[in-house]
Amino acid sequence: MIKSFDEVTLRNISDIISELLTHKEITEHLSSLGIFDSSNGQNKSNRLYFALKEKQNQDRCGNNILGFVIKIISPKRYNSDVDFEKHRSLINEKLLYDGIEIDPTGQAKEVDKAKTISEAKRRSNKIKEKVNGISIHPEIIQFCEKEWLQENYFHAILEITKSVAEVLRNKSGLKSDGAELIDACLGLGKDNKPMLAFNTLSTPSELSEHKGFGHFCKGFFSMYRNPKAHNPKVLEETQLSEMIEVLIVASIIHNKLDNTFKTGYL
Repeated sequence: MIKSFDEVTLRNISDIISELLTHKEITEHLSSLGIFDSSNGQNKSNRLYFALKEKQNQDRCGNNILGFVIKIISPKRYNSDVDFEKHRSLINEKLLYDGIEIDPTGQAKEVDKAKTISEAKRRSNKIKEKVNGISIHPEIIQFCEKEWLQENYFHAILEITKSVAEVLRNKSGLKSDGAELIDACLGLGKDNKPMLAFNTLSTPSELSEHKGFGHFCKGFFSMYRNPKAHNPKVLEETQLSEMIEVLIVASIIHNKLDNTFKTGYL
């Protein structure tokens, strides 16, 4: 049996779920679980709050309230992993104070109660090791975790791009940045002798692959870092989906850089 939720948690649940459902959907979901749709409150949040509160008072426990949450925050209802994880994180941030968490399969489990706001945010929005089935390179996480947890996706993207530049600087010993750094590290020059390489550069195919990777890195900076560096944040509306796109591309680059070595050429 689930202990009854206090009024603050019920209100938080109602506020979050009201943003995910239409009035018609609220009616359908409440009805399917045998929860009376209270006449109190005209907006969606109040409709949910009074309906859930009355049901909990009748039951004298929070079983059906949690059942309602599980029904809404269910992978079956989503076509996008990004949207599911976003909504799961929002509801978990509030449920953690009651020692409950919705796991990635949509099931509820008991966990240690969160005691502070920062703890609840950190645990509910914990960085995933994989996004859309693709592994995120661990080197990237340390650069963007703080911004990600704060949902500051604009600056998270900047930090992700910085992680690529930092690896190139560490491997080369150079202090430059952007296209200048990439040219200095990966540029073939007249004699096909770059400072850094990830293959033997002994065939036209390997040379082409090396050159393509250099262009890919330049494109990464041009596409994701430069616009963020030049445009004021107030003029940009950066979404979670865009940051995830950058995470995936940056992971591809980091994986390649893991196998990049100094050639001995200057």
